[in-house]
Amino acid sequence: MNKAINIVIVLLIVLTICLVTFSITYAWFITSKTTNNVSGATSGKLEIVYDKGQDVTGTLRPSSSKDNGLIATVKIRQSQTSVNGLGTITLNVVNIAPELAINGLKWELYNDYSDSSISTGTFSGVTSNSQIDLIKDYPLTTTDTKFTLYIWLNGSEVNNSVMNKSFSAYISATARSKSANLE
Repeated sequence: MNKAINIVIVLLIVLTICLVTFSITYAWFITSKTTNNVSGATSGKLEIVYDKGQDVTGTLRPSSSKDNGLIATVKIRQSQTSVNGLGTITLNVVNIAPELAINGLKWELYNDYSDSSISTGTFSGVTSNSQIDLIKDYPLTTTDTKFTLYIWLNGSEVNNSVMNKSFSAYISATARSKSANLE
């Protein structure tokens, strides 16, 4: 009987040593995994920095150049610790005279990386309190991207019915995380 008790005690000691060794190894592995990756750590959340710029408001007069219309700029970027994101820049039309909801009222969007427009459109059929996506799903970076919006009446496409009509809008931005299947 003493021999059986000694075998049980030895087995309990060996199992205890194995359990303690396993626990210490597991704890060390988990701690190492979470602390060794600090330099490349991200928040796991989308964080954007957005500089709204000025509202797009004024009286429009026919012109031959976009530079003689309404001009607004915005800046957008993701923070250094953000996951990759896609941004959308939207024009929120607060008030547009019905006479301005025509093909002759044009818009063009530029960014500071291109000499040509990255998107264009007209205000044909646009009403007050509506939205126009100027650019959708633009890949954000940690460097500011400046967007410049031009809105003007093309003098060769309009008549006197649009003279001195007012227009007001503001620009907003939204962003979403870039999903794995888009990368």
